[in-house]
Amino acid sequence: MNMALPPLYKYLDVKGAVLTLAYGTFKHAKPSDFNDLQDLTVRSIFAESDAAALQDIKSNFIDVLLKNLDRTPTCINETMRQQVSVIQQVLKDDAEAATTTREALHNDALADLYDLSGLKDRNAQYIREINEHMQTFRVFCVTEDLSSNKMWERYAQNGQGIALRVQPNFEKDSKFQLFRKVNYQETRPPLFKSAIEFLESGMFDNQEIRLQEIIDKIIYTKTKEWEYESEYRLAIPILNEPDWSTMPYHSEEIPELYFGLNTPLETKKILAEAARLRNPNIKIFHGCIGPDGRLIFLP
Repeated sequence: MNMALPPLYKYLDVKGAVLTLAYGTFKHAKPSDFNDLQDLTVRSIFAESDAAALQDIKSNFIDVLLKNLDRTPTCINETMRQQVSVIQQVLKDDAEAATTTREALHNDALADLYDLSGLKDRNAQYIREINEHMQTFRVFCVTEDLSSNKMWERYAQNGQGIALRVQPNFEKDSKFQLFRKVNYQETRPPLFKSAIEFLESGMFDNQEIRLQEIIDKIIYTKTKEWEYESEYRLAIPILNEPDWSTMPYHSEEIPELYFGLNTPLETKKILAEAARLRNPNIKIFHGCIGPDGRLIFLP
């Protein structure tokens, strides 16, 4: 079943419009090229401080195990996975062992988990690795807001450029059907809501799904200051493939072209001709000010 998407639009300056129509490709941006330098980055592992997170881990480690005695450990680290399994068995065999096990944990290999300096170092390294990994993604950003003066100013050369409607061809299994809505919140989200969530998910959740959820949170969350963009995103990891920054589209996937309020007449002629060469059935609209003073588009 195809996910229903609203009408989506890509703002382009004149140069971008010429290249997009001439070559039949859309540019996909590298995160380091974004206007928002915090976008697609991680700022923290936990919502609380590392010290507070460590205290929660210390206080709740055994309780988390007691809650999940019948679940198979899935820790990425094999040694940790084996140790968790052993402790689970001890707790199963003797329900009174929880107290002594809490004390014993401070004297074995799991004690590293309780070291604040080590936790900070691991967190910092993990953040660096994730942020480096996110640079392997290429992102195509569109919007559901065609009439945003701020968007026309910022992304379409102060209204001199254009907007193209992007409509995925589901029959051709278009990648554009994978657009997802961006969630806006006050600050960049931590990877985990709490140290307890980190602890439990890291020991017992499906780690592939867990990693994908982390990546999705990073990609599809932005801060409130960018909420005016009403953004949808298509994010594709390039991994070991050759670096690329453009993706072809099917001609019918750009069914509509919108000229900005300030697009020069000569530019309109050039771009309209290029658009019709790309898609003979494309519908063309011109920006103007409506009776209520708002931006509207007419054929």
